Amino acid sequence: MFQTKLIENEMLFIIPSWGDLLGYPTLGKYVNHYVSKIQSDLVWFIAGLEAKINIERPIEIGTEKRPLYFIFGLGYYYSKFELQSGRYITDSRQLTGLILSDFVYDHLASSKNLTLEDDKDVVIAEKVFKLPIDLSIKSVTKKSFIKGALMRNLFIPYKDVVLEIMDTINDPATYQLKSGHALLSTHWDHYNKILISNEMREGLRVKYMEPTAGIHEIIKGSEELMNKTFTKADLEIIEKKINQLKEIFSSLEYDPMYLFSIIDNASKILVSSTIHTKGDNEISSVQKTLKEPILISAQNRMNSVHNWPEEFERHTKEELEYSAAYKEIKKHPPTHKPLQKKITFNKQELDRTELKMDESEKFEIRTQKRPIVESKPLPTIPKGEVLEILKFLRDFVEANYDLPSIGKIFEKARDNLRKIILQAKFMWEMSKIANLYEREKPNIGLSQKERRELIEKIDSWIKYALENEDEFLKRTHP
Repeated sequence: MFQTKLIENEMLFIIPSWGDLLGYPTLGKYVNHYVSKIQSDLVWFIAGLEAKINIERPIEIGTEKRPLYFIFGLGYYYSKFELQSGRYITDSRQLTGLILSDFVYDHLASSKNLTLEDDKDVVIAEKVFKLPIDLSIKSVTKKSFIKGALMRNLFIPYKDVVLEIMDTINDPATYQLKSGHALLSTHWDHYNKILISNEMREGLRVKYMEPTAGIHEIIKGSEELMNKTFTKADLEIIEKKINQLKEIFSSLEYDPMYLFSIIDNASKILVSSTIHTKGDNEISSVQKTLKEPILISAQNRMNSVHNWPEEFERHTKEELEYSAAYKEIKKHPPTHKPLQKKITFNKQELDRTELKMDESEKFEIRTQKRPIVESKPLPTIPKGEVLEILKFLRDFVEANYDLPSIGKIFEKARDNLRKIILQAKFMWEMSKIANLYEREKPNIGLSQKERRELIEKIDSWIKYALENEDEFLKRTHP
């Protein structure tokens, strides 16, 4: 009998930020200009199949087998970014597959949870959201929690993107496998690239292969990789599943004002054969693992983690943004002579794209330098009212605390808000800030630029709270 490498797993699989997951390997280019800032880089999959494939990788002496994880379905890479002009642009690419090398998967699966619920079928973490489309085995209480968490963390903050994705799926011309597969890859040999097929018609291929934000390169090669990795019978199963998902979701009725209805209505159609993991009441403390069970095929590696290779160096978003600005100035210097500044290069540091700057530029860099600060006890966070908590946060950022303390305060503030309100669009941002700063070294404070931007962000939250106070932000008393 034919034994497939594929496992059916009908799930919603979301990576909130591709760049954050990979450590910002590039901001990318767009229309021959360097991207200066990425605001959003979401990877979305309505997945139907997964697979783990062991491949040989060279080591110092001989080779070793390392797993690659594949996800197949209706995928979408969405980016919103900025060029030096300051104008925001959105771009997207349809995907039919996602390839995760073991170290990327391990980094994703061990990221910090954003919710307190312990349901191993549903993962809402810093770097990934995952839930089965078929929720029929869940209790009413579980469904209510899942609904609230997904609305709060995905469907409300990314509403416009989700509507765009559903419109794309609804288009009869999309996700046609006669054009071949489009694979977003972290394969060692194709890291942070999208692989497409030679079968894609020329006009569409030329447009698809144009550079975009956050991706190193879009190249041909999906056909060769798929034929090398999967049997003909496997490829037929993959094609059949993608066509099935396309048929279901292109005709799916849903409420644009209540996007969880996508899951509700799809769950009634898709009776999944996915293997569900044990509920939280069946998991003892002895069974706690290093990683979340994101993929069924990865569950035999729940307590092993591959380190991130040095060859794929991780950066911070800020480092990449500064570098991109300098590269753009070098490639496209200002055309107005009165405003043009003399720029010289140190040959030994050319690879780092560092410039010799005039005084105004040096001042700008000084505003980006993080100072050394003393550690001090954290103040008590208010618990009663939303506006009180937000104003406390603003005052705290104004004070001179180190970065881990700022991360802890934002995390505690978010947790206090969860006891008061069901949802608010800024709570996801607070989680990201907490996760960002808690990992920083102690006794290092905010730069002037970071402090200014963080205060502006909190001011926008306060404004939003004031505008929506009567609707859901004001705490109700019995």
